[in-house]
Amino acid sequence: MQLKHFIFFCCTLLCFSGALAQESITIKGQILSENGKPVELVNVIVTGRSTGTTSDSNGAFQLQVSPPYPISLQFSHLEFIPKEITIHPREPEQSNFIITLESRIREVKEVEVRVNAGDDQTARKITPDLSAKLPSPAGYAIEGLVRSQMGVSSNNELSTQYRVRGGNFDENLVYLNGFEVHRPQLVRSGQQEGLSIVNPDLVESVYFSSGGFGVSYGDKMSSVLDVRYKTPDSTAASANVNLLGMSAHAEGAIKGGQITWLTGFRHKTNRYLLGTLDTKGDYKPSFSDAQAFISYHINSRFSIDALGYYALNRYHFVPTDRETDFGTMSDVKRLKIYFAGQEKDQFKTGMGALKLNFSPSVKHQYQIQASHYRALEEEAFDIAGAYWLQEIAGLNEAESATNIGVGEYLQHARNDLLATVTSFSAKGEHKLNDNNSINWGLNFQIEDFKDRINEWELIDSAGYSIPRTPNLELSYSRNAEIEMQTRHFKSFVAHQSTLQPGWGRIRLNYGSRFIYSNREEKLHITPRFQITVLPYSTPNTRFRISGGWYYQPPFYKEYRPPKSGEVNSLYAQKSRQILGGLDHYFSIFERPFKFSTEVYYKHMFDLIPYQVDNVRIQYTGKNEARGYATGVDFKLHGEFVPGTESWATLSLLKTEEDLENDTWEKPGEPGYIPRPSDQRVNFSLFFQDYFPNNPTFKVHLSLFYGSGLPFGPPRSPRYMATYRMSPYRRVDIGFSKDLMPWLKRNTQQKIIKDFWIGLEIFNLFDISNTISYYWVSDVEDRQYAVPNYLTGRRINLSLNMAF
Repeated sequence: MQLKHFIFFCCTLLCFSGALAQESITIKGQILSENGKPVELVNVIVTGRSTGTTSDSNGAFQLQVSPPYPISLQFSHLEFIPKEITIHPREPEQSNFIITLESRIREVKEVEVRVNAGDDQTARKITPDLSAKLPSPAGYAIEGLVRSQMGVSSNNELSTQYRVRGGNFDENLVYLNGFEVHRPQLVRSGQQEGLSIVNPDLVESVYFSSGGFGVSYGDKMSSVLDVRYKTPDSTAASANVNLLGMSAHAEGAIKGGQITWLTGFRHKTNRYLLGTLDTKGDYKPSFSDAQAFISYHINSRFSIDALGYYALNRYHFVPTDRETDFGTMSDVKRLKIYFAGQEKDQFKTGMGALKLNFSPSVKHQYQIQASHYRALEEEAFDIAGAYWLQEIAGLNEAESATNIGVGEYLQHARNDLLATVTSFSAKGEHKLNDNNSINWGLNFQIEDFKDRINEWELIDSAGYSIPRTPNLELSYSRNAEIEMQTRHFKSFVAHQSTLQPGWGRIRLNYGSRFIYSNREEKLHITPRFQITVLPYSTPNTRFRISGGWYYQPPFYKEYRPPKSGEVNSLYAQKSRQILGGLDHYFSIFERPFKFSTEVYYKHMFDLIPYQVDNVRIQYTGKNEARGYATGVDFKLHGEFVPGTESWATLSLLKTEEDLENDTWEKPGEPGYIPRPSDQRVNFSLFFQDYFPNNPTFKVHLSLFYGSGLPFGPPRSPRYMATYRMSPYRRVDIGFSKDLMPWLKRNTQQKIIKDFWIGLEIFNLFDISNTISYYWVSDVEDRQYAVPNYLTGRRINLSLNMAF
């Protein structure tokens, strides 16, 4: 009840902070469209003040204002061009104003017809500015918006990684200004992960494809996130401070826009969030990064882009104890653990990239680019734990606990990885005419890895060593020193064309990629195609189909041996995909909406099976499985509330795999079993609203539901991972208050252009979501999977300014 009172107090304070106690006059009017029809739900705001209202079904509005005069009224609606009028003191009280708004071109009116033929037809645009308003424990991250797109799932709010249509975290491409970027390889949990490489303060555009993407994108099997940074035309800056960290950015242009620059700095610590975990102790996470992007326009034909990035992520943890209750209402168990030791991890990553753009004419464009990525990852921990497994009877004061299992364990690791990726590429685009163009690209990439692995675990459960042997043995050990280099040669060629039969328009994008690596010594040819049909008979509906061959060469994690031993010879994982869908644009109550649906099927072979613990993916190191993924996705996107952008998505999925050489105690072999990413149902919602008479106060809600993922005992045969976790359920809510009207009313400054505060409540209903399990045994050798819960409810405050 205290939390409810606190929320009610904050809302009341924000809503009425701008209330005026002076004498006032009444202003009335009617808002009409260009054709003379009343316009409902137009936001009417007094410039520089918090006073405002909305028009009714007849387009009428009425509000009271107080001196000083003159005053300015702003009229805004998502379907119309904003308008501002000035009212002078000489105008009589209760004047009846007639306001006419001009319609703006809307996406619902076939904006997709005007998209360039060279654009990827499966990519969907995401509004990057919404990341600042999205309530998320991961911070202001573009990936937070990606999580709620069609076919995307995630069950860890501490991580920015995501799965797409049956794939895993390693199957997603990420491009930053045309350069492919990479993630650290040794991260075990969301607590260690740190910041995403994409800085939302610098972003201009975001496009995301859930599959069926064209040949201009690279060689992974699931998705593409394509991010472009801004090209500023004036000096600007912003700053954000909250309980989880801070960020700041600056941008500008010099020499008449010939040189543009962007720079950003971020720092984050999720110590405040980790305090809600069952495992208590001294958490000291620290994540920082700095980025810069500079463009130099030499002349109308030549320009140079330079991108620099450096991140330092540190994670220091000294655990003390843990207490977790689990089981059912009638059979409650409790796990108590007391710890000794600590964990110290450090991840240093950096990237430098350079691009030369050459445009000899409007019809011909070329790019030459080079990039270098370097990561130094160090993982070190020695943690001992003594645990008691108890059976709980009774409630509260009458509660009694009976020990049914005791044990100890010791975990050790000293892992170091140095990874470098150097890439050189050239690209070209040639427009043959208005309806035809050709794209091509060449790429040479060198991947170097130097890895030292030394980790082991000893478990003594119920007084016996696991595994059960007369002598004390390690339950798990892994030791290796690996040095490897891989060289890739890649190229692509694509043709884009627009056909115009009498009944509509057809957009085609087809081509092929060519992949060769020195480790596999085999040339792969992977054709892909995209077709979009826009019939004249249904101008607000478009139909599309895409597919092809998607091969994913091993990077490094796939080679890393699950046990001590040599690196195996691997070859590319392969997927053949087909996808069909439609987009339908329509209006409800004169508000625009877009309904999208896609159905897909993926046939996969030469797969490298894996298991997932938190965000750590452990591959078997062998191409020994075939599988499939099939499903259907739905998305409704539009103005659920006038003037705001919201959406809801529903995804249904089934993905399974069959290991070729697996055996078990029954006759035959296990056959198809669920893949670790087999999350059958996913629903997500991002919703925005505002107070009708105070549009400066807004509410932002994020909701996720995902059915249970498969899991099994640790380091067990793959076919045993057929149990299901509990569903992932989470609601985060945020409130924001625009302070610019208050600032303009009380100061004469013109430096600050945007100023707002935010209040966020993470995990509103305090649901205990499970990310993984800790396995223990009792005195009768029965095994129990003890859930490792994610974060609980937390409140975050933020202050945001733009200059």
